Amino acid sequence: MSSDAVNTTISRAFLALVTLGVLVVLAGLAYASPPDAPWIPGIYDGTDLDEVIVLVTTASGAVGPGDLAGLRVLPLASATAVLPAEKAPVNACLALLPARAPPLA
Repeated sequence: MSSDAVNTTISRAFLALVTLGVLVVLAGLAYASPPDAPWIPGIYDGTDLDEVIVLVTTASGAVGPGDLAGLRVLPLASATAVLPAEKAPVNACLALLPARAPPLA
């Protein structure tokens, strides 16, 4: 084996090790949760909703099945308003108008 092949193999192994290390470190940082700073009131107290991140990352914030017994159907409107012909809006739908002239042939 030549020294170039050995150097290439070592370089590839080093690159694979560095890539794996970066992935492991980034995964650990993604799940890291720094503690709240209690000496800064209002922003870093117990009500800054950082527990929502924990619920989402652990998938325990998933919504379960709901109870449909409390739902009710709204009644349809019983009376419809009819305008007289002189006050009725004019249908100005541009989709019904021809967009261009018909072809000559």
